[in-house]
Amino acid sequence: MSPKRRLLPAALLLSLTAPLATLFVALSPLPAQAADDQIAAYAAEATLTKDGTLQVKETVDLTAGGTTFSRTLATRVRSDAERDRTYSLKDMSATVNGQPAQGFQNESTADGRKLTLNVSGQSKIVYSYTVDNVVADSTEGREVSWPVVQGFGVPIQQARLSVSVPFATWVTCFAGRVGSSMPCTSSQLAESAALEIQQNGVPAGGRVTFLTGLSDQATVQPNAQFATRWSLGHAFTVDSSTVGLTVIVFGIGLLGAVGLWFFRGRDAAKVGEGAPERPVLDGADGPQFAAPDGIRPGQVGTVVDETADVVDITATLLDLAVRNYLTIVELPRESHFGRLDWELHRRHQGGPELLPYEKALLDAVFADGDSVVVSTLGPSLRPRLNLVREQLYSDVVTQGWFNSRPDAVRNRWITAGLVLLGAGVVLTVVLAIVSKFALVGFAVMAAGLVLALVGHAAPARTARGAAVLGRVAGLQHYLANESSADLPQTHRLEFASRCLPYAAVLGLADKWALEIAATDDDDDPDAGIGWYSGPDNWHLSDIGESLSNFVTAFGGTLTTARRLFA
Repeated sequence: MSPKRRLLPAALLLSLTAPLATLFVALSPLPAQAADDQIAAYAAEATLTKDGTLQVKETVDLTAGGTTFSRTLATRVRSDAERDRTYSLKDMSATVNGQPAQGFQNESTADGRKLTLNVSGQSKIVYSYTVDNVVADSTEGREVSWPVVQGFGVPIQQARLSVSVPFATWVTCFAGRVGSSMPCTSSQLAESAALEIQQNGVPAGGRVTFLTGLSDQATVQPNAQFATRWSLGHAFTVDSSTVGLTVIVFGIGLLGAVGLWFFRGRDAAKVGEGAPERPVLDGADGPQFAAPDGIRPGQVGTVVDETADVVDITATLLDLAVRNYLTIVELPRESHFGRLDWELHRRHQGGPELLPYEKALLDAVFADGDSVVVSTLGPSLRPRLNLVREQLYSDVVTQGWFNSRPDAVRNRWITAGLVLLGAGVVLTVVLAIVSKFALVGFAVMAAGLVLALVGHAAPARTARGAAVLGRVAGLQHYLANESSADLPQTHRLEFASRCLPYAAVLGLADKWALEIAATDDDDDPDAGIGWYSGPDNWHLSDIGESLSNFVTAFGGTLTTARRLFA
């Protein structure tokens, strides 16, 4: 192949990479030199040995303007769009005017070696070193290359190179700043296979790089090394290996999360659809309300969604009112558009018949006295709600519906998921820095999110808890589809009142408030129904709106402390 034909592809490649490389050089600091340092001449001799190393000897005619002189030899050079060519330098030495250089230092930098020595006036500096990894295989055969002239912070008036490469077949040379595709002033292959190169004018920070091909008779083996240049695109490479490993890792994480839920987070028994549970007990005094298994409204809510929340607390308060432990008094509005408010009155202290969480709620509401206005309740009630929640969670364990507190189980799973998510973030960063498999870190992060989400459903009900949940489903079916119309008129108000707290926790409060309102059979104002009373000219038929407003207002008092029930 002729030198001219070999020059075109190399020139094209360098011209494509020149803009980025030039920008890199513009941003990279040049070696610090005295303002009046001058290099009058430069000559280099290089020989390729049988083991593939290049022995270099450089002679620099320098007029020094200061007391020290330094240059930097690059050991990492841009090769293509994704990789850098890396070289190894050894046996570094320098002489000044035939004597070992004083103060000679050979320091490692991020991508090369910085050589510094003491010098003054006109001096002849001779650098000697050996370069490894200079022989590479390419699509056009085996090649040898090295940027011989490089790392000077001042311009060079003329550079001459003589490179001995056995079995060389062609030579190409480029000069100028890093990435330049400008050919050297002259480059030729002599009959003795020596490369003769001359370059007139090398700018500060510029390079002269030779590239020569070897014939098939050359016995020297390729030893070039390459390093992938970091980029965001490379770190998150999408190919069969990265995608395949990512899918495998995420699949393992997903199966692990699902497996943990299957063996540790599932209910001990299957929950049936639940036949309609008619909460009516026929007795000597007529039909009476009877909840399935004697379950209380707060317990219903916690068993259903495994969380002690605002709805459960509000429904418990309504249930305590209906059971005659407190009364709810609707206060008159100050004006037609005034805000509704209520006053709560404690009627009984309660004894052992109260469950611990019910007693805790009564004590929390009435901690400052036996009467309290709802609109002023929030600041004093919120600090006391933690105990109510703790007692409610403990109660569902005491009842045998859960083996462990649902909130503790949920928190363990969510914490494990967040830890795995954090580990995925760290792994993503590490893999992005050292490899192309950063997507695998995303898979670990996704697995952590799945584990945290599964944790919300992880609290497992016991077989007894699953059976109770089935009966609650039957009660919900009854409350949603039946009414108290088939009961004697004298029992309808009490029955509907007892159903109301359960309906509230199951999202059916409006329906059963209207059941209570339907018992108002005249147009006369009503004093109240024992557990709820209104202002002057209040009618029982208005209780639907009144209770809806009360539930909203009391729930709003707790909502600002919603974090307590997460």
